Amino acid sequence: MLDKNIWLGVIVLTVLLYGFKWWLGRSRKVKVYRVSPQSLKRAKEVVVGVLPLVEDGESFPLDERRLVYSKEDIKSAAKIMAYYFWKKRQHDELSRVKNCFVSLARFQDNGLDLESQERRASRERARLERELNYYMTHSPFNARRGV
Repeated sequence: MLDKNIWLGVIVLTVLLYGFKWWLGRSRKVKVYRVSPQSLKRAKEVVVGVLPLVEDGESFPLDERRLVYSKEDIKSAAKIMAYYFWKKRQHDELSRVKNCFVSLARFQDNGLDLESQERRASRERARLERELNYYMTHSPFNARRGV
């Protein structure tokens, strides 16, 4: 009787955990980027507008109002360009786009004091690095193609 209760508990717990995993997976949204000549043109326009701001070799926070586009638009454009440069084997350009993506953390709210801006920028930089690494390992970069 004791063995039956243990196995019944294990089965119920397993079903509950799989149900919880399914429920969490259902709510996760995945953004799909379509690479077309129009999206490449738009992505290039967005990234080229940001590159001069971030390629100064500095790390101090900048005012986020200097960005012509929203951070989300810039991140999407950088992901499209990263895939394009990876596909075309242009590694120098790919590293510039990666740097641009991570350097978005420099743009912070100018209303905060400098120390708060630097703390936020540091946290955001780590998050952006994780996001880009995840994108490059769980998206078309690792797709197996018969090439």
